Amino acid sequence: MPIETIEFDLSMVSPETGRYLTARAYTVDGVNNVDGTPRELSIGQLVMAICLQRATALEATIIALMEEMNSTSAKLEALTEIETEVLKWPDELKAAGTSARSLNNYNVSSDNAAYPGVTYKTALVGMGVIANGISYVRVSGNPDSDDIMFDDFITQLESKMDEQNSFSQQKMIELQSLTSKRDQSYDMISNVLKSLNTVQVGIVNNY
Repeated sequence: MPIETIEFDLSMVSPETGRYLTARAYTVDGVNNVDGTPRELSIGQLVMAICLQRATALEATIIALMEEMNSTSAKLEALTEIETEVLKWPDELKAAGTSARSLNNYNVSSDNAAYPGVTYKTALVGMGVIANGISYVRVSGNPDSDDIMFDDFITQLESKMDEQNSFSQQKMIELQSLTSKRDQSYDMISNVLKSLNTVQVGIVNNY
């Protein structure tokens, strides 16, 4: 934020030198009068402009981070839903006398924010849990080229869930830090203005 300084004479003179006292005003980019000319700010207003710009920038970063965290939470919900369903398959396949089941025949819940209504395969490939060529989870027998064995599948699924949980925790720490910095910007406005007011009251009382 470029800051320009404007110095001007006051009507009062210094009792020591007899010269007119001077004061300063400030202008910053983006803070203008109605006619578009730069608005002259006091030091207190300058502090407010700087702190508010910083707080606004931090707020935008916080919103973007929260959206990223919401996306991660939705992915974790999808992974948990898939795992809960697939864990049933060994018993169901054994009872049916079969050994594999297609990931293309099952869909994530339609209310999931990350993968609404898409097939398990699409969601899992999208999150990097399985390769695009894998379509079946096999619980017994020798796997074909488009199969993944049940134990390997669960291992890869839980690894991705751990990764997403770790990512979410890191982002939460980052969010707390950004929120604290934003709040500090607002607190600085209050503290600086309070200090300036105290100084001004002291000057008036001295006359």
